[in-house]
Amino acid sequence: MRDPAARRGDEKMRMQECHRKLDKDGRGKCSVPMWSNGCPDGFCEEDAYGQRPEGETYRDASGRIHRHDGLYDGYVPGLACPAHGGPKTRVFMDGNAWCAVLPDFVNLQESPAGFGDTPDLARAALHEETKP
Repeated sequence: MRDPAARRGDEKMRMQECHRKLDKDGRGKCSVPMWSNGCPDGFCEEDAYGQRPEGETYRDASGRIHRHDGLYDGYVPGLACPAHGGPKTRVFMDGNAWCAVLPDFVNLQESPAGFGDTPDLARAALHEETKP
């Protein structure tokens, strides 16, 4: 039988609901595994606003796989923070429309926001709103 203390360490590497699904405000936690001295050491845990989009890859001369879009090319089992290729904006329902906001969102009076019938349309509206 395994040592109960070792079992507690296993909990550190089990994905929780926050690594798989966004909350009602469009936030979750990054699911990218972290390592310390060659051993599992939890997850990234930065704020995540969705999953990393699918992308085309190629293999370089050394055999390493890279993404054509330049996003993080490592293992992402669930949600991803912007540093690991996830969306840079968060999206949530506001009444009957999708609302997209930047990570430093305060409120609708002080911060830029985009609205749309779908998350993609809301992100496009936010992009237009924040163009220089």
